[in-house]
Amino acid sequence: MNKSKGSVKKTRAAEDLSKKLGEYKTLALVEVSGFPSSNFEKIKKVLRGEANFVYTNKVIIYNALKDANSPLADKVENIRLPVLLVSNLNPFDIVRKAVGNKAYAKIKAGETANEDITLHSGPTPFPPGPMLSQFSSIGVKTKNEGGKISITSDTIVVKKGEVVNEKVASILSSMDIKPKELVLSVLYAFNDKLVFGRETLYKDPAEYISDIKNAFSKSLSLSIGAGILNKYSVKPIIKKIYIGVRFLSVDRNIVSKSTIKDILAKASVQAGAVDKIIGGK
Repeated sequence: MNKSKGSVKKTRAAEDLSKKLGEYKTLALVEVSGFPSSNFEKIKKVLRGEANFVYTNKVIIYNALKDANSPLADKVENIRLPVLLVSNLNPFDIVRKAVGNKAYAKIKAGETANEDITLHSGPTPFPPGPMLSQFSSIGVKTKNEGGKISITSDTIVVKKGEVVNEKVASILSSMDIKPKELVLSVLYAFNDKLVFGRETLYKDPAEYISDIKNAFSKSLSLSIGAGILNKYSVKPIIKKIYIGVRFLSVDRNIVSKSTIKDILAKASVQAGAVDKIIGGK
């Protein structure tokens, strides 16, 4: 059966793209569904000369990655509207640049909150009137202050992971609150034989540092406990051995320059105890 012209074009496009992928150290899959084109153009300018975006058919992206033996091929089907990003930058540097150029927008009814959305205490731009019942309907307590409606205490109106309803979306829009974070969404990245997911790529660097410190501390404790010598454990192990030997020497009355004082102190305490037992003065 002869292939259609469209099928042949897709096959050739995938083959051509596959050949080019070997020129880059980093391949990444970006989800652009729901990401405003104006913000996308801004990110493209930020990464210009350092990363390129390949806009093409989802099937072509899949076939190109598959032909290139990239593990990202199996991830394509999980993305609604994928764009392929190619670069010689480290994927974490790409994400850092993207996060550094994020923007914020109003959130619409039906969208899911990525973080808790809070209305903070203080005056609002609204005079007393219909808005009082609007605030009350979403659980926000208010009062009349200086001719304006004032929120009495910080109130979470949408929790992380919840869908925003029309009432909340309307109030947030009226107050010009923009809780929706707009940042390029790199869902998967392949670099140096490793695939990184979004959770890893966007993790706060401070958390990585904390994790490394905790891992080092636990590894050091394990090394010291097991007597495994390395440049980090050798001093604590020697100190541990010294303390153990010193304690044993004092316990067994083995006299040396480092134990004589402790042995005499121990003898004095024992003599005092004996003196009390036999009723000495």
